[in-house]
Amino acid sequence: MNPCRRSLALVLLAALAGCGDRSSPAAPSADPGWLSDPCADRLHDICGRLLLYCAARHELPQTQEDLKRAAGNLPLSCPTSGKPYVYNPNGPRIPRRSGRLILFDAGPSHDGCRWAVVAEDLRPGKPLVARVVRMPEGQVAWNSPPDAP
Repeated sequence: MNPCRRSLALVLLAALAGCGDRSSPAAPSADPGWLSDPCADRLHDICGRLLLYCAARHELPQTQEDLKRAAGNLPLSCPTSGKPYVYNPNGPRIPRRSGRLILFDAGPSHDGCRWAVVAEDLRPGKPLVARVVRMPEGQVAWNSPPDAP
């Protein structure tokens, strides 16, 4: 199998399996109920679509409209708050962790936390690495301008 076809097959398998763990530093260890949060599930589904988009185009969607096309029929809003997710392909970095918050809840609608998609910086020839995380309010400057990619 040629390298391009093999890479695409691996990305498709990753998309079918999901886009990473649903773990989070904010997740209470004694209460696994957050694992079935509908917002986390929705972001996980969108994350899979982002993997497919990046596999085909070698970049993240650049605009909200591009994200809508990538997401297909998946709603781009939090099922808990009803507010649209915030999308920024150059979103804020997470302190002491790698990656950027590229898609996240508009507010802390989940017990003082926000669900978000964290994406590692894209590298030529490498698939997107993304995961859904639960971020406590106050850990990230959500409204600050992003730093340079």
